Amino acid sequence: MNKKIKQICQKINPKDILNKKFNPVWFFTNERINYFFPKIQNNKNIKNVFSIGGGGDFVFSLLSSPALSINKINISDIRQMANISIDLKIGLFKKLEYREILNLFLKQKSYQKNQIYKRIKKTISPLSKKILGSIIKNSQEKDFLKCLKKSDLWYKQSFKQVRYKKEYLPYLSSKEKFNLLQKNLNKITIYPGDINKNLKLFNDNYYDFIYISNILDHTSYCTNPKSYLKTIKKKLSPSGLLFLVTQKKPKKIIKLVKKCNFYIDKKQLYKFNILSALFGHYSYSFLLLKIN
Repeated sequence: MNKKIKQICQKINPKDILNKKFNPVWFFTNERINYFFPKIQNNKNIKNVFSIGGGGDFVFSLLSSPALSINKINISDIRQMANISIDLKIGLFKKLEYREILNLFLKQKSYQKNQIYKRIKKTISPLSKKILGSIIKNSQEKDFLKCLKKSDLWYKQSFKQVRYKKEYLPYLSSKEKFNLLQKNLNKITIYPGDINKNLKLFNDNYYDFIYISNILDHTSYCTNPKSYLKTIKKKLSPSGLLFLVTQKKPKKIIKLVKKCNFYIDKKQLYKFNILSALFGHYSYSFLLLKIN
């Protein structure tokens, strides 16, 4: 069974999720990480990691890299369903083989919902069982993937990102990487809630690497960007790295992080491209930051 979801800063309410009081979340990431990922994955000093939740795919990619030797990854997301989604994916990745994962999500072959649920039931958390069990029980669909899609708890287009696994999901780009991910999944612990509050649970200088995506873009995720960056700086080790992803104007974010005494080690900036967006590719900018 997965480590218990640690509800210290936020309690997950399965009824609210099943009643769809929240917006859907992404099942697979919409961030085209492969172009930037090699700049990170050879860093031998990355041991303790803190990450925004999202679809969990960035963390899964870290754990599938043979060049890294990570001890622990703590995941946090203010969106209740994002935490459940990650827990569910951990269960699937633990119990299904590489071929089965690709058949299920890439080829979209039919898998009987009750058979898949039976295989992962003992692996996912009690909270996830309440939600997934309800989806399985109440769906008229017999196919597992169709059950997930029809639940409307995930954006439907987010199941299609697996088509671009080499660009978006490095951990699914080979059987070897997926097998390594399977061995490392127990290094993940999920902390629902605001990342600023969850970061404060840990000692200063605890993390070697912190990953945040879109947090500074939206007031619903971050009401005080300077306060969040101040906390991040305290929790990073002196040689630690902050990996920041933004979809809004990156120049504005760059000015902000510089004011908070970070400097840019590496960057990759993108502008919105309507043609690219039509094919499901979103425009994100990537900043790898160090403390001044």
